[in-house]
Amino acid sequence: MSNVSEFIEQLKQWGKRETGDQRAAMAELRRGLQEFPHLAPYMHRYVAPFAGYKKGWEKQTYYLTAALFAHYHSGSETPQYSDQRYVNMGTYFAAVVRQDPDGKEAIERRFNILLTAHPQDLHYHLRQAIAFLRSKPEAEIAINWEGLFWDILQWADDEKRPLIQERWATNFWGRSDSDKKETDDQTQNTKQGEI
Repeated sequence: MSNVSEFIEQLKQWGKRETGDQRAAMAELRRGLQEFPHLAPYMHRYVAPFAGYKKGWEKQTYYLTAALFAHYHSGSETPQYSDQRYVNMGTYFAAVVRQDPDGKEAIERRFNILLTAHPQDLHYHLRQAIAFLRSKPEAEIAINWEGLFWDILQWADDEKRPLIQERWATNFWGRSDSDKKETDDQTQNTKQGEI
């Protein structure tokens, strides 16, 4: 298991909030989001064992992921996590659109702002995005935190960021599985009608 996987597993353990220590960890991590991009001293106890001697953006990625995780699961009865590969912020915003098709324009604007965020401002836009997704419990969004970690980490790389942006955009604007099935069914019916 990689260091990042161990880190995410530890976040999930804290997310259970079954003990006083777990609740305290979540509160301290959530509080750290207020000071970002500065690394909040009260987060070190929890994040430093994983971030170790990493520097710069890589270290910030650990702290930001932990703070976003705690913020997203604040007050939730049962935290939801996804281990699905290929889900990302585009997937989550698309799920909200499916629940609220009338709000598509506003959701799309919000998603575009996140999609075009400068690395220095990413923490702010992700905080807004996570708060927005958290406010939509009817969409039942389970976030793949390890995937988000890697996306954040690569966001600062001018060569990798466009690939992440493209994946997010594809998952947001791409056809859903039900759309694909409907199109496939129509194509099949058309072909059968030609025979």
